[in-house]
Amino acid sequence: MPEVVLVAGRGPMATRAIRSCQRFGSKAVAVHSDADTNARHARMADESVLIGTAAPEASYLDLAALVEAAQVSGARALLPVHAVLAGSAELARRTREAGLLWIGSDPDSLEAVQQSGWDVAVSGESPGWVIGLADGFRIDGLLVRRTRAAGAAVCWTSAEEPGSLAVDGLPPAAKILATLSDLAVELGWRGLVSIAFGPDGAPAAVRGGLPAELGLVELRGGRDLVQAALALADGGSPPAGSPGAPAAVGGVVRATAVPGAGQRASISELIGPEDNDVQWEPGYATGDWLSPWYDPVLGILAARGDDLASAVAGFLEAAAAVRVAGLPDDLDQLRARAEDIAARMHDGTA
Repeated sequence: MPEVVLVAGRGPMATRAIRSCQRFGSKAVAVHSDADTNARHARMADESVLIGTAAPEASYLDLAALVEAAQVSGARALLPVHAVLAGSAELARRTREAGLLWIGSDPDSLEAVQQSGWDVAVSGESPGWVIGLADGFRIDGLLVRRTRAAGAAVCWTSAEEPGSLAVDGLPPAAKILATLSDLAVELGWRGLVSIAFGPDGAPAAVRGGLPAELGLVELRGGRDLVQAALALADGGSPPAGSPGAPAAVGGVVRATAVPGAGQRASISELIGPEDNDVQWEPGYATGDWLSPWYDPVLGILAARGDDLASAVAGFLEAAAAVRVAGLPDDLDQLRARAEDIAARMHDGTA
């Protein structure tokens, strides 16, 4: 495992990556803009490097600044958190030319994705993804489904395929996984990958980085996929995991209003559940400030269960334990989506 890893990104998935690096003995170096000096991901890291001003293109998306931050901090590897960075062939090349380990797919594979059009933004109507780790021969991953309404989406992964949650024309999960795994092999993809599929199960887009739904796959798969990606990039074998759960359900908690330009909003309370069957990854803490510059993701919530029904119930219980004050949020919409899934499964209706 790399001794020092630069985590390129911010928000809940950056804190998730930082925790994983630290858990397995690597020093985690964060990056921050001048608007994020006291951000949660910067506080959690062993070190954080200022890389620019508040505008994302002048900081978090500045490729030269990211590579320079890795070099000055003594990092041996660069881990891109967000899909826009993980999908950048230019960043991958710059990282390698600087003598650093790139935790992602090869530049040639990233260019193949762009040339094939697989990097185009996915419509909000996509019913789900295959998420996991590709090693050039297959994807070791799981199918994640989602249901979306009123801007809020609840996702799930399960060994079950309830007819009440079926999408007309969507093939069985095993067939979708095989088809999308073949695409990853064709592209030569190595590393974390999320492949969206359309209502007919055909591939719609390919992404790298750490998706918000990563926790669902980890809860069900029983292993840390960030650690696995680090090991794969470093030439080792991804470690085996522990027994996972038969099902997991999750969603992203967002602020539904953001401050205007030049302003910020105080988060007077942000508290999440503490339970072994729940994964709560906040991007902020009580007392932090929300900036207009960045995606207002407050936290990512996931719960596991012995079956899909119990996972939905666990998610609803966990969501009830999340408390947000100081700004509006979409918790009510998330709970409504989960309650709809529970009702459809109970009634057996689509």
